[in-house]
Amino acid sequence: MSTRPLPIYATEPDFYEALRRRDERAYQFLYADCFPMFRHWVLQNSGSEMDAEDAFQKGMMNFLLNIETGSYQYQSGTRISTVLFGYSKCVWLTELQSARLRTRASLPDAFDPADVASVAQDLERMEIVATVRQSLQQLKDECRKLMEWFYVDELSLREIAGRLGMKETSVKSKRYECARKLKELYQKLADRQGL
Repeated sequence: MSTRPLPIYATEPDFYEALRRRDERAYQFLYADCFPMFRHWVLQNSGSEMDAEDAFQKGMMNFLLNIETGSYQYQSGTRISTVLFGYSKCVWLTELQSARLRTRASLPDAFDPADVASVAQDLERMEIVATVRQSLQQLKDECRKLMEWFYVDELSLREIAGRLGMKETSVKSKRYECARKLKELYQKLADRQGL
């Protein structure tokens, strides 16, 4: 049995409903509850801190989008953070299988939720997903599209380059530049909100 508190949600269905309503406190709790476990898992399975951040952000965006569109419906007995972990894990496994990582990484063993849960208690809180979403909306149009295409639509850099009429190497540089801008915007919002 989990010892994690649901700060204002008595049950997992209540938590799901809060996410569906875009409750910022629900986003904050989900990010803080799940990212530390996921980061640890990625670090143990051939990834870096940045790999963990990228894969988790993509998994989180996909999960929240599926909640908003109704593609994901809560099922009784399901733990929301476990579902999000699964989304993010699929993103990372896809990255590991991609040609650019195949030469330096092997696929990890099966994921054991019990191991992850025991590590989660020792890991620090992370930023709020709602603030990331607000920051994303403040990006210039080209940056916002690039970030959404890469993280939400899961387009390759080559596909994005075709859409933007740029070279693939330029898109890669642009993605890092846009990610840096997104982090700056996030930090300003987080400071204002006292996070």
